[in-house]
Amino acid sequence: MKLTHTQIVARGVLALAALCAAGAGAGPVEDTAQAETLIRGGDFVSAMNLLRKAAEQNHAPAQARLADLLVVAEFNSEALALYQKAAAQGEPAGELGLGRMYADALGVPRDQEKALELYRKAEARNYAPAVDALARAYRAGNLGLPKDLDKARELDARARALFEAGKASK
Repeated sequence: MKLTHTQIVARGVLALAALCAAGAGAGPVEDTAQAETLIRGGDFVSAMNLLRKAAEQNHAPAQARLADLLVVAEFNSEALALYQKAAAQGEPAGELGLGRMYADALGVPRDQEKALELYRKAEARNYAPAVDALARAYRAGNLGLPKDLDKARELDARARALFEAGKASK
């Protein structure tokens, strides 16, 4: 069968469209999920590239996760900016991360009051790591909180339930 010029052009356009669609890449949600898989596999460089791409698209979970990795690598000023962006969008991982920076004086002056405020914002969103962090703070009497083992146990139980609910939804 001999194709006409118009048919050849049409097939070329369709093939190009298919290639573009396949190569367009995933969105920030998928990029962030793929980055987590890469992190579990030990490929931090590729994971950080995907997280950076998603973070540049203003995806708050990617901003917070990339900031987590940057803190470990001691790139505190970049991590701070990303946590601030994520927290401003109401991302609990960003709020907790920013709170940790204030609690530990990482790139910012130590401010226990600000740290506690940020931890509580994330805890109010039922973010299990924040609930756990507050339990530890009550257990030790940190962040300006009184040592309160009953409150720590209550928060521990809540954190466990939230962690389990998160595992069950995956």
